[in-house]
Amino acid sequence: MKKRFCSLLMCTFLPFPAHAEELLHTLSPAAAAGDDSLRAGEIVGGDTLRVTADPERPLQLLIELSDPGVTSPVYALKGMVRYQGVEGTAHLQLDNDFGEKGTFFSKTLAPAGPLGMLSGSSEWRAFILPFYANVGDQVRPGTTLTPEKLSFSLYLPGAGTVFIRDLGLYQYASGEDPLRIGGQWIGSRTLILLVAIGGGAIGLWGALVGALASRGKARGFAIGSATVLIVLGFVSLACGIAALATGQQYAVYYPLLLFGVIVIFAIGSLRRALPKRYEAFELKKMQALDI
Repeated sequence: MKKRFCSLLMCTFLPFPAHAEELLHTLSPAAAAGDDSLRAGEIVGGDTLRVTADPERPLQLLIELSDPGVTSPVYALKGMVRYQGVEGTAHLQLDNDFGEKGTFFSKTLAPAGPLGMLSGSSEWRAFILPFYANVGDQVRPGTTLTPEKLSFSLYLPGAGTVFIRDLGLYQYASGEDPLRIGGQWIGSRTLILLVAIGGGAIGLWGALVGALASRGKARGFAIGSATVLIVLGFVSLACGIAALATGQQYAVYYPLLLFGVIVIFAIGSLRRALPKRYEAFELKKMQALDI
């Protein structure tokens, strides 16, 4: 039964087409060294960039890409990273230079996933540095603001060695999510948006039910809807556990688990209290009639 509910929930979440990424540039560290766009690190193993800590330069500029040719408001730098003995919290960084509009950056500072920070040691894993140009950042209506230069850097505050390979610059259609990788149930931004909307809706529901219970009205609706929400909480929790067990990204399983736990405990406590509130109202009403 839970599997059926979970499948239904994920089908509700997944009316979105798979994103079609367009590869703009393959950023080969060896080629970057040849055309002088490589700023730090050394080439090892053919086309892998090795960067070691520099106490005088915790933020090391690695590769610069002038005139990247981006034509979409959504793009990302993707690659593979491996690291050994990284002290503290290190991260990869993409600086997006829009000329007079300013420079904005993306960093890998999440606890896990393709936006995960660098700390300790890790075997090869994928990383993604996405950027989303806002509609309000357009030069004029119908014209998308695009970067004039991209700078890829590594922030390494302590000791450690970082290896980087398979770099590529990709762009996407407006509204697509670069963080949604192959096999991922749903884009992380979409899921977070849905959870936020669901949280707001539950907050409004709580205010409505509180007002109804204080007046002794719509008892069936209040208790019944609370029961339905608790069931949805268990569905979300079950889907989060399934996502974790099947190797989904942190940005997929964590919101599902968090939403499920919050709904189960918060709505569960309210569901237990609602009958007592209605009984108290009925008792006060009967006492008023006796007087």
